Order: sequence, then structure tokens, then C-alpha cells
Amino acid sequence: MRIIINELRKIWNFKILAIIIALCAIYFSLSMMDYIRWYPSGAWFGHVEFAHHLTENYGPSLNMEDFEDFLTYRDVIVAELDQFFEANAFFRELEISGFDDLQNFREYYGPRYETLTDEERSRFYAVSLELGYIVRTEQYGDLTSQNVTPDAYNKINSFYNLVSFYQINIIMEDEWPSHIDSFIARHPLSEAEYNRLTQIRDSGELTSIMTQHTLFHAWRYARGLAMLVVLVTLIMVSSLVTSDRANRVNWLQYSSRQGRKIFGKQFLAVLISAVVVTTILVIVFAAVFAAMTGMYAFWNNGINSFMGATFHWLSITFGQYVLLMVVVMYMISIGAAAFAFILARFSTNMIRLMFKIIPLFTVLVVLSNRVLDNFLQVVVGGDAFMQGVLLLLVLTVGFTAAVVVVVREKKFELV
Repeated sequence: MRIIINELRKIWNFKILAIIIALCAIYFSLSMMDYIRWYPSGAWFGHVEFAHHLTENYGPSLNMEDFEDFLTYRDVIVAELDQFFEANAFFRELEISGFDDLQNFREYYGPRYETLTDEERSRFYAVSLELGYIVRTEQYGDLTSQNVTPDAYNKINSFYNLVSFYQINIIMEDEWPSHIDSFIARHPLSEAEYNRLTQIRDSGELTSIMTQHTLFHAWRYARGLAMLVVLVTLIMVSSLVTSDRANRVNWLQYSSRQGRKIFGKQFLAVLISAVVVTTILVIVFAAVFAAMTGMYAFWNNGINSFMGATFHWLSITFGQYVLLMVVVMYMISIGAAAFAFILARFSTNMIRLMFKIIPLFTVLVVLSNRVLDNFLQVVVGGDAFMQGVLLLLVLTVGFTAAVVVVVREKKFELV
């Protein structure tokens, strides 16, 4: 155990830690922060806001009784809109003092557009332009405008969209086909893909509350984090064995039976370091992401939902979805450590090692992207099972090869 601790100290030295901390800070600011900054929030991404509202009030899924209750929320939004229209001089001049007046205005002028007089057409255009300006003001924060509005106008549009999604996908009383039926009609599916989609449609799991925006940003953030995990793992563990060989410490190790066992303990120290550094990165980056986006509110919500147009192979919660992506990161990290350990064994100096590590990093990043892109989605021509098998195969090959090298090292003869 003392030898393993000493090897860990060699890996976790101040210089390496300083490099890793600086690298993580730069990587986060240049790449990872974008996934947080552009996560949809606010009135103009009403589906995310409504997902929070629905989860807080009804739990992880929306059954019919809850849906009927949610319909009454329209009155709350309309009341906010009515206050705005009553206070807005432009709409007051047009005798539009509330949202219902606006709807009546549209129903009167819209179908008669071709027969409107120039004055009526100008009035119709003016209302449309003003509403468009309101939307832009809410989205981009035009502080020069005196028409500062609540977010209720965009909220009412999102409300109607969600009601339509529920009617289409759950009640199936709308004239439009469900999202799954549309997907099936548009794509040539394999038998497994077709069976899975029909199972999702008929099982009732689509009552779950989950937005496509949330899943999209979660797996993209995980994909970026996986790349960082691979890079940090390779930087941390790759130099251990090569440094010993460059200093010819291995010659001393070969001179005794106990010394020949050190190589195996170095491999164990490398694996421990890979697991520990992955754990630290996952905890820190996941905590920042969760705190800044509020995604943790959907931890118990299913990933297949009436709110989205993407569907997944597994009937799991968002929390389980996240944990599976974390498992992928651990597998990639351990695989990277095992392959780096092998390359370090056959490198006599750091320059030669770098020429080998760079292609390894590229291959592992491509593999992690292949697995985490559209993670577990039912994609035409995609096979999540085979992607998982490929990942497991890489991990197994790397680990087995490293063990073989360790065993061989015990019997190595100097020439």
C-alpha cells in the first residue's frame, strides 16, 4: 500500500495539478460556459418555463386530471395580458383593452384581409407590427422602448403550444397526427425502431414532463465534459511510467522480485487516479451546470415526453439518463488511462509519448462523441446498443492489454 501511495504522489504532483486547474478554467470559459449561457430560459423559451411550472405543481408527469386543471392557468396569463393592454395607449386607441379583444380583432380582420379598406389594412398592419415589437423587446431587452411588457404575451403562445402537444400526443383528439406517428410515417424504420416507438406511444409514458431543450443541452454538456475528462486523464497518468524509464529507474526495479511488482502497482495507481479525477470533474462541473440551469428540478421526470419530438430506447428518468452519461465518462476515463499506461511503457521519453498520446486522444474523443451524441435516442440507422458494446469493448481491450503488459513485465529480461 505504501508503494501505491508513493506512486499516487508522483502522479498528483503540484506541477500537474496546476496545469490541470488552469486547463479546466480555460476550457470551461471558452467552451463549457456556452452550454450554460445558451440554455433556454425566460418567456421566449416558454416550454422550459412551463416544464418547471408543471413539475412544481403536478410532479414528474401530467395526467388528464392535472391537464384539466392546467387549462385554468390560461386565466392567470390572460389577466396579466389584460393589465398590459389596458395600460398601453397604442392598443387603447384601437379599443383593444384586453387579450380577448385582441383575439376578436384578429378573427374579424384576418379572414377579411383581401377585402379590407386601406385604413383597415393599415390598422391591421400596425397591430401586427406592434405585437412583433413587443416580442422582440421581451427577447432582446430593448431598454429604449417605453412599451415594457410582462412576458405574458409569449407565455400565452407557449401555453397554447403545450395544450396542443398534449392533445396531439396524449388525448389524440387533434386533427394532426402524434409526433411518433409523424416520425414513423416519414422514416424507413427497422423492426426494433418501429416496435420501440409504438411501445412508447401506447405505454402512456409520454405523459412525462420533459423538454427537448433540456435533454439537448444535457447531453451536449456531457459530451464536452467527456472530452475534458479524457484530456485531463491522459495528462495526469501518462508521464508516470515514461519518467521512470527515461531516468532508468526500471533497471533498478528489474533487479529484484519486489521491484518487478512495482509496475503492477503503478498500473493500479493510474486507475485510481483516473477514477478520482473523473469523480472530481463530474462533481464540480455537474454542480455548476445544475445550479446555473436549474435542470435538477427534472431529476425524476421521464425522458420520453409529450413536449418533445425525440424518443429514447430506455424508459428512464432524467436522473438515470444523467447517471448513465456519467458511467460513460468513467468507462472512457479508465480506458484512456489503460491505453496511456501501455503507451508509456513503450516510450523512452516524453516527446515520443506525446506523438502516441495525441492520436489516442483523438480516437477516444471521436468514440465519446459517437456514444454521447443524441444519447440513447431512437435515431434512424442509429444503434445505441452497438455504441455501448463498442465502448465496453474499448475498455475491455485496454484493460486486458495493460494487465498483459504488467504480467509480462515481471518476466522481462534485460538485454
